[in-house]
Amino acid sequence: MILFKKSIFKFLVYAFIPVILFSLIGVFYTSQLKYLIKEIVEFSLFSAIIYVIGLLILRGKSRYFWFFFFLIILFTISYLKTSFYYLYQSKVTISAFYVIFETTGTESANYLSTYFDLGLIAISLLFIVFLILSLKQLNTIYKTNNSFFYFPEFNLKNIPLFFVLILFVGSLIYFINLKLKHNNFIYLAHDAYVSYSEAQQLFQTELVKPINTNFSNVSSSNNQQTYVVIIGESTSARNMGLYGYYRNTNPLLSEIKDELLVFRDVISPHTHTIPSLNKVLSLSNHENPDVIHCGSVVQLANAAGFSTYWVSNQQPIGIHETLVTAISKATKEQFYTNALTNKQVEYDEMLLPFIDEVLNKKDQKKIIFIHLYGTHISYKFSYPPHFNKFTDQPKTKFPSARSFEQINHYDNAILYNDYIVRSIIDKVKAKNENAYVIYFSDHGDEVFQDMDFVGHNEYHATKPMYEIPFVVWTSEKFQSDYPHFETLENYLDRKYMLDDFIHSFSDFSQIEFGQLQPERSIFNKDFEYRNRMIRQALNYDDR
Repeated sequence: MILFKKSIFKFLVYAFIPVILFSLIGVFYTSQLKYLIKEIVEFSLFSAIIYVIGLLILRGKSRYFWFFFFLIILFTISYLKTSFYYLYQSKVTISAFYVIFETTGTESANYLSTYFDLGLIAISLLFIVFLILSLKQLNTIYKTNNSFFYFPEFNLKNIPLFFVLILFVGSLIYFINLKLKHNNFIYLAHDAYVSYSEAQQLFQTELVKPINTNFSNVSSSNNQQTYVVIIGESTSARNMGLYGYYRNTNPLLSEIKDELLVFRDVISPHTHTIPSLNKVLSLSNHENPDVIHCGSVVQLANAAGFSTYWVSNQQPIGIHETLVTAISKATKEQFYTNALTNKQVEYDEMLLPFIDEVLNKKDQKKIIFIHLYGTHISYKFSYPPHFNKFTDQPKTKFPSARSFEQINHYDNAILYNDYIVRSIIDKVKAKNENAYVIYFSDHGDEVFQDMDFVGHNEYHATKPMYEIPFVVWTSEKFQSDYPHFETLENYLDRKYMLDDFIHSFSDFSQIEFGQLQPERSIFNKDFEYRNRMIRQALNYDDR
């Protein structure tokens, strides 16, 4: 009996090591202790339910395999939770799963190469060692005290015990479901996948259609028009020479600065590509986040009689087709350069021949959407070797070999991005048509500016993650045709969030439609500042 009690005690110690590791490590990295405590309580109760179910319904080898399997599962969940706290000082959320679902294999590899540092390696090794020890202990108990895996046996003597266990499990399940389910990793993963799949189905049926009937009273001039919208990736205005950065990361755009409208206070609605572009490219905004299916900028342009094209150096396929890919399918023709080769990453110059091809098409009215690879993490893969200009020690409040390396890579990527954007402007300019080019980024990145961190996350977002370039070039013919063009220079300091882009886009393209709100256009004389709300309830301008 003493040996049996020892076996139970040993098993319980090792069985709850996933909870113990998560608790001990998480407390050092959390910035929200009360949320961590809730997660610890939930994880402890969830683990208890798993083990009690094994005791209730299984015996012998089946019980052994149940414990063996779920020890691995619980260690995996604990490792993922702990790693998330280490990287982001926050619990895993549904938004994090959305990002995972939209991430391609290449992006995952780049992510790991950037974030897998010595700290994460140490955490990984710690979990692997304790997992092996726990499984060995379980195996030892099975071989030396087999009665543990056969007790309790269901008979008249232990009916009260079974009744208590069933009551215990039922109460825990009810409590977790009622109070703590939003802290449960499996529940979050399931809920995120279900809602993501529902969104996928909706987007595939609505946004891929060339025309969306939700747009009403759409009209546009039949004059010749060539408009280009360049969507960047992970490029913060903070690191751009055009925005006052101490390094000249924009030599080519700076050469033509007198031809540009450089808006100085534009932010993205989110710090991740998919949630950001879902709002930027559709009628969705902070006040009405669930109306994405009601229409995209592509469908609006189609309804206005434009021939639309999508030229992208982003991979179109993730676990499913990405939501941005669904929006792109509504264009007349799509070109995905990253789907044409077996290389991990293609430099953005790969786009230029396709842009030439579309610019040479004989459409009276056309709009070209260009989605760059931009300054995507890992930054060193975003530019060719001959753009490796910045190699000296950069300025940063967080000096280290890693920060110096990442800042230099990022600045070189922005230097290359400068070349790409300027090349596109030059190609449009050479056509000598009624044309504009609008360039913005989906979001920015923090690269050791305000925080000892590289990349982007919405859990501890910094201003560089939101501060994006918004740059406009226009031809002389466009300037003479656009009403009150000369007043636009007065609007460059407007505080603007890009979830209202569809209104600015239609205003600047002189497309009228029933849902147009001129006060939401950065180009309009009737523009009205609205609170720039981020992360659900935080006013960006109050930070």
